[in-house]
This record gives sequence, structure tokens and C-alpha cells, in this order.
Amino acid sequence: MPPLTPADGARPSRGGRPRDPSRDGAIRQAILRVLAESGYAALTMDAVASAAGVGKATIYRRWRTKSELVADAVAELSEKSIEPPDTGSLEGDLRLLLHWLVDAVNGPLGAATLSLLSALPHEPELREAFHSGPMEVWSSTFRQVWERAEARGEVQPAALGTAVATTASSPILQRWLFGGEPVSTDFADEVLTDVVLPLVSARRAA
Repeated sequence: MPPLTPADGARPSRGGRPRDPSRDGAIRQAILRVLAESGYAALTMDAVASAAGVGKATIYRRWRTKSELVADAVAELSEKSIEPPDTGSLEGDLRLLLHWLVDAVNGPLGAATLSLLSALPHEPELREAFHSGPMEVWSSTFRQVWERAEARGEVQPAALGTAVATTASSPILQRWLFGGEPVSTDFADEVLTDVVLPLVSARRAA
């Protein structure tokens, strides 16, 4: 599985001393770390500056407000993805994707995401960044896996978007968000073996 890599894109300077683009990645990582540890409501510019080891002025040269700061950091989540796997089978591809999802929800990425969920309904800029960023990346990766399976003849045409396709990730996300139970690769394998693949076979035979 390819390593997770941070986004390090630069935003325009707002004046003052020239920005040091090399700090952007570290600052965005600090934003996600503070989100994971303290939640969105408790996140402050001071806390981010302290976690990143920079002065508060460095933060304000990049972002004017807390919501703008977090919306930009959401772009970091978009980069924490894997290349769409191509193992030659739907089972192999989905297993890799689901294992990645388990790692994601159990790590800093999952903790930061959970802290943002309560803020999304009240922060349009943040909500748009989340949906056009990490959600779109995940949907695109998942879509390519099902399209390749269709091209190989493993699933019926237009399988993507059906209830069968959504059963791959939904049990993991439900357990993570609402179940309060551990989310493990064993559980992901159980979902794939006992739920997804039998449904794919039944739909193909119908």
C-alpha cells in the first residue's frame, strides 16, 4: 500500500514578510492533530501555532479565520488516499480498499474527521471543502474499482451506486460512527466475504 503523503500546496501571501512554503505541510498536519485532540470547537490559532512550532503571525499570514484555516486543512485529507488498487479481481481490490479504510478511521485522519462532523452543518465553506475534497477522493477511488470489475465481467453493468456496492464500506462506517465497537481488518474481511461477495454473486446470477 502506498504511503500516505501530506499536501504541501501554497496559498497566496497576504503581505508582510515572504511566506516559507516549506512550513505549509507541517502547519496543516498540526491543524489535523489539534482537531483530533481537541475538536473543532476548541481549536484556536494559538493552539495550531504551538503544535506547529511557529509564531501566531505565521498562521495569520496564511489564514484569516478559523473556518478558513480548517477548510484549507481539509485539503490535506484529500491527499491521504491510496491509488485505486488493481489486483485483477474485485475481491482483491475491495480488500485493499477496506483495509485502508480501517486504518484511516482508526488513525489521526479518522479522529480529525469525527471532530469536524458536528461543525459541517453550520460551516458552508468547510462543508463544501469536505465534500469536494476527501469525500470526492474516496468516491472516485471506489468508483474506479467497480468500473474495473465491470470491465472484467465480474459484476453486472451499472453496479456502482446500487445497494450491493454501498454494502462494502457502509458497515465499517456505521460501526465507526455509531456502533462504539472496534473497527478491525478482521471485521472488514468478514463484511467482504460474508456480505459483499455473496450479494455480487447473487446479483450476477439473477
